Amino acid sequence: MKKFMNMLAFIGIVVVAVALLIAKILALVNVSAGAVTALQMVGECIAYIVTMVYAFYFVKNKRNVWWWVAYVAAVVVVVLLVILR
Repeated sequence: MKKFMNMLAFIGIVVVAVALLIAKILALVNVSAGAVTALQMVGECIAYIVTMVYAFYFVKNKRNVWWWVAYVAAVVVVVLLVILR
């Protein structure tokens, strides 16, 4: 599981980097591309998912219920804001 998450984190950061690079190049020539925005969104979602999974394993080892409350609240906020973007 850890190797898979590490690979997913790597893919996420590479996708974000490529999307940012393409967006910067296209901005220099005054071109706006929806595909770049979509690619950037995919990379960000991968990064969010990896972060949420690692945070879950952190919270799983805590005894206080408030860790779970904060985790669930944060996940709900992130998911809602990504959907409503």
